[in-house]
Amino acid sequence: MKKNKKYKVYTKKGEFHHGYNASLKGSLSWAIDCAKTISGSVMEVDENGEEKEIFKTSQSNHVPVS
Repeated sequence: MKKNKKYKVYTKKGEFHHGYNASLKGSLSWAIDCAKTISGSVMEVDENGEEKEIFKTSQSNHVPVS
């Protein structure tokens, strides 16, 4: 059974805060908005469960990760 890609939001302390299913339209924007609100980061989780940081906030600005 294939798992869906998802986005996980973590606090600046690295604690899990919230998750979004990537198949939902707008889910990446929701995850980034959530991370901005809590000064955290967004990890993209692929079908194999591997996480890759795609957005991180800093104190002075919001930094997308390439």
